[in-house]
Amino acid sequence: MSPFIRPSPVPQSHAPYVDPHLPVDEAAAWLAEGNQLRLTHPYGLGADILEALSRRLGKTQGLQGEALRDETRRRRELASGLLVPVEHGEVRIEGATRNRLLAALYGDLDRFWLPLIEVQSLHTSARRHHEGMPFPVLGHPLHPWHGVYAPKRTAHLELLATWLSGASIARRHAIDVGTGCGVLAFLLARAGFDQVTATDINPNAVHSVQLDVARHSPPPPIQAVEANLLEGGFPPADVIVFNPPWIPGRVHGPLDRALYFDDDLFERFFSQANATLAPGGRLVVVFSNMSRLLRPDLPHPIETELAGGRFVLDQRMQRKVKGRGGRRTKERVELWVLRHADVADEHGHSHGDQREKAILR
Repeated sequence: MSPFIRPSPVPQSHAPYVDPHLPVDEAAAWLAEGNQLRLTHPYGLGADILEALSRRLGKTQGLQGEALRDETRRRRELASGLLVPVEHGEVRIEGATRNRLLAALYGDLDRFWLPLIEVQSLHTSARRHHEGMPFPVLGHPLHPWHGVYAPKRTAHLELLATWLSGASIARRHAIDVGTGCGVLAFLLARAGFDQVTATDINPNAVHSVQLDVARHSPPPPIQAVEANLLEGGFPPADVIVFNPPWIPGRVHGPLDRALYFDDDLFERFFSQANATLAPGGRLVVVFSNMSRLLRPDLPHPIETELAGGRFVLDQRMQRKVKGRGGRRTKERVELWVLRHADVADEHGHSHGDQREKAILR
């Protein structure tokens, strides 16, 4: 059994084989009815069938939010009906290129079938991992592994880097909760922490961070640990950083956990962080006003926590976000810095000074 999250293999299939003389539109129609097909002919034929299926299903104009997500998921399930054979880490059809991820993810299996659309996704993942993603705020790229979330926008990363550069805090131990590709953990290491713990429930993310740490000589003081938030217990941390998902919604898979938060995520996190944050430490939540823009009827999770009295606001920073083409939007990324309510600040006050700073560019 593989320790990684991976597309589900199909050990056996009795689906009919694709007739190479069958028009691709007929094969697409068969898939659109929820049936399966096995492809043993050229890779390009399979790509043509999937394109024909996409045309048959039409556009998704007018759909938004959960409706769009449900329809996208339905279309992917239909496309997953086109299976290709995999043997010893290789797709065994003419025209298929080698993919090292197949051997890494399916080393426990000799022969099976896999949806062609998943093979295509694995090719994209392998290319991203090999080429790396530049992060100017770090000064070096990261190489996210398969099934690992990596941010494409950087305003929130710049906001954290700005806070770290000026914060008067102890720098013994920091924890990056829900590390993903590890960019916040690397920011913390660059900021001079003696030890950085990067946690994630996704074993692929833990593996991804470990691979990136090993690329450096000497390696940064980052230890990646598989954990659900802070479950299991960790040494006290001077800083706990959490970049949670920004949008309320249902979670259906590993990448959804990086984008959507469910009802109890923040309560679980704040409860665990309360027990882990060292005296005088800072709890830093990287967030956005996106949830408020999309669902103004829902309470703000950080404001809800502050109202409960466990933490007080030490500082709040925000920055405007540019949309596509550089256009202005109403979105703001936010940095919330909290501390224990019962710990006095340097002036002897225990209530927090409620400082707020907006960095608008």
